This record gives sequence, structure tokens and C-alpha cells, in this order.
Amino acid sequence: MISSWKLLLIFIFLALSLQSCARLPKDFETISLDKKIGLSEVLESPQKYEGVNVLWGGKIVNCINKKELTFLEIMKFPLDADGKPKVDTFSEGRFQVETPSFLDCFIYSPGKLVTIAGVVKGLREGQIGEREYKFPLIEGKIFHLWKEEIKIQVDMPFYYRCYWWYPYCCSWSLYPCW
Repeated sequence: MISSWKLLLIFIFLALSLQSCARLPKDFETISLDKKIGLSEVLESPQKYEGVNVLWGGKIVNCINKKELTFLEIMKFPLDADGKPKVDTFSEGRFQVETPSFLDCFIYSPGKLVTIAGVVKGLREGQIGEREYKFPLIEGKIFHLWKEEIKIQVDMPFYYRCYWWYPYCCSWSLYPCW
């Protein structure tokens, strides 16, 4: 028979291992993806990757609605285990997405994070400012717009920082002990 402490350890191990499993949003499970193809590979030999499903993400730079298509220009960033773009890392460059679906440019506005599953269509000539640029073109199939996160940093006064060792810090801090 298993003792109670061993059962508790097994339960804790299972809870921690399940918590660490990261998954893409459910929409992306419907399509087979090649997650290892990067922007640089497509730029080097676009004809080799035409028709391949990729999973890319990044920060929206521009959104344009045409009569029958919506175009997105995206600054590509690597994805974390959840499929969310890691914008605190180095960007690989930009790519463009076209989709026959209507994407409201107010919702898909510049600065928001998006993850896209789609098919590589080749390269498209364009410009960034006055400079010529070759954009990898993706036909977007599945889109996931990430919610904005607000990070707040609170700086505490010195005398509140040592609350966990209160009896020891009052003797040398400038704040009187109470």
C-alpha cells in the first residue's frame, strides 16, 4: 500500500508537470504546421517553401483593407511555447499576410501582438520607408490576437522592504520601530 506522503508527492509531481505543459490556442490544432521554418529560410529560397504551412507571429505594423482582401504587415518575433510572440527578443524582419477574410483594422491595429497560421505564397516587393524590401507573403488561415498586458512596477520605500525580517532591520533602519 502506498503511504500518504508518497501519494502526496505523486500528486504534487503530477500537478507541476501538467502545469508546465504549454499549448497553442485550440484554433491552431486544426492545421498541420511546420514550426521550424523561419523568415530567413523563406527569404533565401522562397520557391522551396511555397505551399508550406507555417506558424509565425509578431507585432502588427500596418493593416490595410482592400475590396476583397485584408493585408497585414507584421514585425516577426520568435514564439514562446504558448505561441505568443516574444517581443523582448531580436526580430527576424517583416512579413506580409493576406486573407480574404475581413479583419477590422481598428481591432488589428498597429502595436498589437498576433500569431498566424498560414501558407507561404512567395515573396512580395515592397518598401519600408524609402528602402526596398522583400516581404515573405503568407496567406493567413488562422489568426490569434493576443490580449494586451499591462505591467506595473511599484517601488517600495526602503523601510517596507525588510518586513519579513522586521525585528532585525529596525535597529539599523532610519524608520522608527513600532
